[in-house]
Amino acid sequence: MPNDQEPYENVTRVFWIKIELKENQHTGRQVLGEIRDVISGEKDPIKDLFDIIDFIIPYMKKMGIQINWFWRFTTFIDLLFTQRKKFQDKSNNK
Repeated sequence: MPNDQEPYENVTRVFWIKIELKENQHTGRQVLGEIRDVISGEKDPIKDLFDIIDFIIPYMKKMGIQINWFWRFTTFIDLLFTQRKKFQDKSNNK
């Protein structure tokens, strides 16, 4: 190949994203959905924009795409708050 990259199929990823807006009396509006890697079938739920970014970033890294500091930082902060909330929920349920 002229640029010594892997074949086109090996560096392309296709993602399927389904987003729904649901409302109920107890929780108000909620964004719910799912993101799926079409090739592997791996999927994750979507509750906000960061769920989409968190799902796609590892694929981009494997493809050799550099992730700028803003996305790495915001992903890290989101992970910290998620872990803290899970810890607090466990503590409150005891």
